[in-house]
Amino acid sequence: LMSLILFTIFMGSMLAFGTEIMKERLAYSSVSQVSYVLFGIILLNTEGLIGGLTHMTFHALIKNILFLGAGAMICQRNIHLTTRLRGLGKEMPIVMWTFTIASLALIGIPPLGGFLSKWYLGMGGLNFWNFDFGLLGLITIIISALLTGGYLIPIFVDAFFPGADYEYNKIITCEPSKNMTISLIILTAVVVIIGLYPVWLIDFFKVIASSLLGGA
Repeated sequence: LMSLILFTIFMGSMLAFGTEIMKERLAYSSVSQVSYVLFGIILLNTEGLIGGLTHMTFHALIKNILFLGAGAMICQRNIHLTTRLRGLGKEMPIVMWTFTIASLALIGIPPLGGFLSKWYLGMGGLNFWNFDFGLLGLITIIISALLTGGYLIPIFVDAFFPGADYEYNKIITCEPSKNMTISLIILTAVVVIIGLYPVWLIDFFKVIASSLLGGA
């Protein structure tokens, strides 16, 4: 079971890295990220379970932001491919800024929430009864995080830094409706706030983990 989980973490990231279709990239990413949660559960130790539950929480928030952002791009500009995002940060700044912050959180850049959950998953891996498997899990998570950066960072880099030949004088702002932008802003604020002040969430999941594992 552990082998299948680690394989899925890696392959989900690889498949996301290999596609240019925005929604498909995010879907493959979800396959990988949900397997992080399974990894934390199967470790059967306190750190791993805290990491899995924390990652479940952050991934739910982050991937909602990313999919809503992708939906806004489709609704406003009919953009389905990651290769068509050049300069979009100038036209849809709110969408792209929220997308960027969520991307950094998913990669695991501190102090955003994704870093915290991966930190606990890593500690859980090192405390796993089978050290070799736990270490392999930690290495797989690091590789997956690098691949996540590889398929998300180019998106907002192209969006905000289109190059000198971009026609800046022809920029047309095309932000989505207030309902869409407010949803993105609220979700992004929650990701940032919980990432900066995570103690209450960790304590909550620590109680759950201790209860499930019999105080282990």
